[in-house]
Amino acid sequence: MKMTAIISEYNPFHNGHLYQAKIAREETEADLIVAIMSGTFMQRGEPAFSDKWTRARAAVASGEIDLVLELPFYFSVQRADRFAQGGVTIAEMIGATSLSFGSECGDITPFLLAASEKNEETPAYQRLVKEGLSNGLSSATAASQAFHALTTTLDLTTPNNTLGYYYARAASSISLHTTKRIGSGYHDLSVGDIMSATAIRAHYDETHQLTGLPQESASVLQGATFASFDHYYPFIRNRLLSTPLGVLTQFNGIDASLAPRLVEGARYSSTFDDFMTFIKTRRYTRTSLQRALIYLLTSTMTEEIDSVAFDQIDYVRPLAFNDKGRQALRQIKKQIRVISTFEAHPWLIKESQVTAAYAIPLARYDQLEEHRRFAHFSGSSSK
Repeated sequence: MKMTAIISEYNPFHNGHLYQAKIAREETEADLIVAIMSGTFMQRGEPAFSDKWTRARAAVASGEIDLVLELPFYFSVQRADRFAQGGVTIAEMIGATSLSFGSECGDITPFLLAASEKNEETPAYQRLVKEGLSNGLSSATAASQAFHALTTTLDLTTPNNTLGYYYARAASSISLHTTKRIGSGYHDLSVGDIMSATAIRAHYDETHQLTGLPQESASVLQGATFASFDHYYPFIRNRLLSTPLGVLTQFNGIDASLAPRLVEGARYSSTFDDFMTFIKTRRYTRTSLQRALIYLLTSTMTEEIDSVAFDQIDYVRPLAFNDKGRQALRQIKKQIRVISTFEAHPWLIKESQVTAAYAIPLARYDQLEEHRRFAHFSGSSSK
């Protein structure tokens, strides 16, 4: 079977995702579409809108996604290059022939050219990044500005182009395909048929209505528990105010300069929004701070992340699939180990701890315990 992979978050699965998967299936002539989806927390350090099993079911229910595999926590809550490397590693390990992604650009050629230039390996790039950091820029902003100064091949100031570039850098044996993003941009909060996931979540917070989703996906999400940082801030605040500074600096993303700022912010901020306003600076962007807070919430130490090889993995884990997805799993088992039930793999033990950190503030620990959950089989394929 010819597989096309999509690295995703589906937070939640919406009409724009439906369009991308449909075009990817047609243009890559795929027999099935495999989504490699972030689990409990997102790349930008946000709690998932709903749990990973529900989001995976919603994607398969759309009829355009045949199989959802989990992108492990160690890969998913990461800066763009590591997120991309982890996802591409899985896509290539399962034998996918193509990797499709949405982009603001919509043309694969600039991504391939930009990746071939290898600007990040040049002394000029390193010098520009160092200058940016010395001027108080965050590492992500300094890197983006350095890249922009050295090439006009690709605009990396937009989030999907940035991920696409790192997919191209990471790809070894897989062909790349992109579809132009349509409808709302990532940060656009406008309401319509094709909305950004950010807009869908914001609209739900205001109206408690799900808009911009395929009907079948929306039906799966009806009655789900939806999360936001407001659920987690009391737990984060407690952790910050009860943990010695020397211990805080052992969590990934928290250095000796940031730790006292986090504690001071927690002391004086009663809401998460106030807390973020207090601690955010040019050096510490909202995304980097959110990731650090998720690492704190999940007890993820720097030494853990330092030990991760982002181009290696020895298993994949299905979350949801249909008939075609079940056939694909038989094929994938010939390439890499497929873990369908919980077992004492070190990364699955970590997933269990991460899921507990996600579920307890929602009062859903008993329903979301890892060893009680299994991949969902939809029973049919519509394509």
